[in-house]
Amino acid sequence: MRNLINRHLYAVLIGLLPLGGACSGGSTSPGPGSSGASTSAAGTTSGAGGGGTTGTAGTTGTAGAAGVGGGGGSGGQGGDDDQLACPPAPPETGLYAADATGVTFNLETGLLRLEVCDESIIRVQYTTAPSPPDKKSLSVNKEWDKPSFCVAENSGTVTITTSRLKINVDTTDGLVTYTDLNDSVLLSEDSKTLTPATVEGVRTNRVETVFNSPADEALFGLGQHQDNVMNRKGTTRRIVNANTEINIPVLVSNKGYGIFWDNYSSSNFDGTRSNNTKYSYSSEAGEMVDYYFFYGPSIDQIVAQYRTATGAAPLFPKWAYGLFQSKDKYGSQAELLKIKDGYRDNKIPVDCIVQDWDYWTPYAWGSHFMDERRYPDPAALIAEMHKANVHTMISIWPVYQRVNTERKAGEMGNYNALDEIGALYPSSGTHRFYDTFNPAARALVYQQIHDRLLGPYGWDGIWADNTEPQAYPDPVNVRAADTALGKGALYLNAYPLGHAAGVYEHWRSIGPKQKRVYVLTRSAFAGQQRYATTCWSGDIDSNFATYAKQIPAGLNFSLAGMPYWTTDIGGYWGHNVDWTTSANNELFTRWFQYGAFSPIFRIHGGGTRELYSNSWSAATKANLLKIDNLRYRLMPYIYSLAWKVTSEGYTMMRHLVFDYPNDAKVFNIKDQFLFGPAFLVNPVTTAGATSRSVYLPAGTWYDFWTGSTTDGGRTASVPAPLSEMPLFVRAGSIVPMGPSIQYATQSIDPLEIRIYTGQDGSFTLYEDEGDSYSYEDGQYSTIPFTWNESTKKLTIGARKGSYTGMPASRTFRIVRVGSNHGAGVDVTAAPDQMVTYNGSEVVVTAN
Repeated sequence: MRNLINRHLYAVLIGLLPLGGACSGGSTSPGPGSSGASTSAAGTTSGAGGGGTTGTAGTTGTAGAAGVGGGGGSGGQGGDDDQLACPPAPPETGLYAADATGVTFNLETGLLRLEVCDESIIRVQYTTAPSPPDKKSLSVNKEWDKPSFCVAENSGTVTITTSRLKINVDTTDGLVTYTDLNDSVLLSEDSKTLTPATVEGVRTNRVETVFNSPADEALFGLGQHQDNVMNRKGTTRRIVNANTEINIPVLVSNKGYGIFWDNYSSSNFDGTRSNNTKYSYSSEAGEMVDYYFFYGPSIDQIVAQYRTATGAAPLFPKWAYGLFQSKDKYGSQAELLKIKDGYRDNKIPVDCIVQDWDYWTPYAWGSHFMDERRYPDPAALIAEMHKANVHTMISIWPVYQRVNTERKAGEMGNYNALDEIGALYPSSGTHRFYDTFNPAARALVYQQIHDRLLGPYGWDGIWADNTEPQAYPDPVNVRAADTALGKGALYLNAYPLGHAAGVYEHWRSIGPKQKRVYVLTRSAFAGQQRYATTCWSGDIDSNFATYAKQIPAGLNFSLAGMPYWTTDIGGYWGHNVDWTTSANNELFTRWFQYGAFSPIFRIHGGGTRELYSNSWSAATKANLLKIDNLRYRLMPYIYSLAWKVTSEGYTMMRHLVFDYPNDAKVFNIKDQFLFGPAFLVNPVTTAGATSRSVYLPAGTWYDFWTGSTTDGGRTASVPAPLSEMPLFVRAGSIVPMGPSIQYATQSIDPLEIRIYTGQDGSFTLYEDEGDSYSYEDGQYSTIPFTWNESTKKLTIGARKGSYTGMPASRTFRIVRVGSNHGAGVDVTAAPDQMVTYNGSEVVVTAN
């Protein structure tokens, strides 16, 4: 190792340029920056006592020498407030090199590169190659702006400082420690290693990073898994996508940071290292260690940083936040229309009826033909659905079948088109999966879907099934396949990401352009939220034990930064279940109650489970209708939360650690969660239970069903009759509830505004057309509600924005919740006040 120059302080002011640099997965070559004699490879400084230069658009101003007179230059795009005051830099030592996007270290063991993506996001790359591989991230798509950072060296440690955190690098071993600006340690590395390996004939490396983990740390995320684990501290997890297992290599800590391990090969998380004092990520194949560090310190901030890096989640059409009725499987046009009539005739709210697989038989899988005998007029079918304000979704697999003789002209057209460009993976059978890493194949696949299903018939959503992919109906070996990017083993877990990208991007470019994209998919990888996808937990069993596992599975999926998720309510494998028994009526009721507080509300699986069906007793039907009506009354609240997901990187389904990160009692709770800022949801997961134990965090809580209050900071046994799931609301909450409706877009007026007094509170109501992408052009409105506890005043702020069809005047029924007042599902008969609102601010004082 080169001799270190000790006890010297080196600093440079770096203005990050808007490059497609390594943080965004592109080239690391410098882009256009400030010019002049004071510019060096390490950054830009002015001479002693000199004034800084002034940045212009697309460049960054340089700093004047610290403490010697002369002012620092003004920042260009970032502005003065974004610049850090850094001491001057002496000559470079050769131990490291700072440039416009980060710092590179030449270590004895390899090359270490730290990219400052922004003030809260750091990318770490470590390789034994002479230069960092030119890797384009499949997950990170952000083109970074220009935050400033300082670089200093002292006694063998280089410190990179942003406006929010410090990153210390030991120049001897390259280990990285992250601290806040007060030098409190957030995370530190224990080791980084690359071990030569051969995977599927490719010379590569096994890559690993080990991190230190204090005893009081709790770790969450990694996606959706069926191991019934909430806190991943002290556990292990295989990171390979499979049916019921969705791997998102994003980990968040109660210590205020998150890690995204940017590797697509088969990987492992080990939280048991050194008696649970360390944890590691390792992958079987990679050119380098490559991970992103996100600083919160709140978990909401961490998740928002992850979405900053990998893309915001678009807003779904409003109908997608209502009830989905699905089954394995409806078999004809007549049956689908019968389901529609069953809901509408019985006045049971529903928004989407789903066509599962096999509608193509006797034609080839992937032909996208519908059997004319069973579906004589699909366009008329969907027109009838739309007339009843029901939307539709159809199952489409990424698999294509070869047949020897076409039964209809064009039956083999889709298969042949993909085969001609070499985009079908080998198989020993007749069914072949397509290469989702091939851009031409992705474009072709969506064009086929559009031309034979969405375009001519008008289907509203796509169910992208079997996107891991699972080897069904014939074998597939993605690991051994030669993909457009390289050997499949190196990209294995990103298969569903490529498919989602193809569907979303080409839906947006080809159409139907008047409709927002909605895709339900069984698998995912980091970044997939930007492609308008919902994931579900796969083909799970129909029993209480399996149902209970879905709760931590979904919560850790959300903690990994993925906002939209659901289950098969009742479980998938219900084909041979006798749903008419009281035991299975209870199972379905409890699962349905939980499902109503999932981001997406969806029934699916084998057996007859429509809410009006004879599978259910009269009491069960009443209980199911009660919770369905509650979901629909909460539509203004849910749709407003959906806007927060899109605009703020928010998380709707929230483990308690989001809001109570310093309460160690919540870390291992896996059967309670928050739904938005207001509701504490407590699913009942034990057969025969009429009560359950609930942990109430600190504060005052309202029983949703009675309006009575209780103090938190304790565990309580609460009633749980089969008709009601225990549901509490935080004091200080404002919950907008709509009228009783049959579909999501039916009516938004009048609104009941429930105020849970005891604390100051606020809520912003979001509204738009309900479909189309006009909201991206600013066509939406927001109305802020603020409750002041000390003055007992509700301020309804001035409305901002507008959209086509926005009502000029609104009626708000103000209800200050109390015992047996403003409680439960029904519209409150006697509100405390009525407000006619025309868009101007209104202040309502409690009587």
